[in-house]
Amino acid sequence: MSTENPQQQPTFLAQADGTLVLNQAGIELQARYRQVKAEHEALDASWAGALLARLFAQHAWLDAVTLSFAVSAEYDDSGGCFRSISCQILWARAVPLHPLPEELLTEGEFDADIAEQIVEKEIEDSEFDLYTCLSETPGGYDDLDLTLERKPIAELLCASPVDGRAAFHAWGLRQAATQ
Repeated sequence: MSTENPQQQPTFLAQADGTLVLNQAGIELQARYRQVKAEHEALDASWAGALLARLFAQHAWLDAVTLSFAVSAEYDDSGGCFRSISCQILWARAVPLHPLPEELLTEGEFDADIAEQIVEKEIEDSEFDLYTCLSETPGGYDDLDLTLERKPIAELLCASPVDGRAAFHAWGLRQAATQ
């Protein structure tokens, strides 16, 4: 039998009438958890904003891009199931009249397919985390198409480093409104 005071450690208490209640330490723990969870979600949103802003910072030629996230349930060999998230770049547009790097030119013209491949390669290892930050249903199976343009973050790109949270807000992305 413990001689520890149940009010000092977070715990549930079973009342004589059968109801379960949290002690004061438990109530305080839940409040701290909600606060830290909100702060962590804001940090994740900042990461997503910084990652996406980096695309525009590193590629001065990039004017706009559409990210298309596909989500599906996949089955593994042991009969289990897991959520698979992939992102395809559907559309990349160059800044009008901006000098283009040689690698983006095919027969002297902007090659959108090459531009899309470059952007896709930049985010391929972050598809899952990006989706969970950007989707209205982070744990769900809803596909998501998202078009990002340079204009909303153009002023941010003039500074270094670029604040990911400010970029997230400038684009009006999902969690920006809740943080």
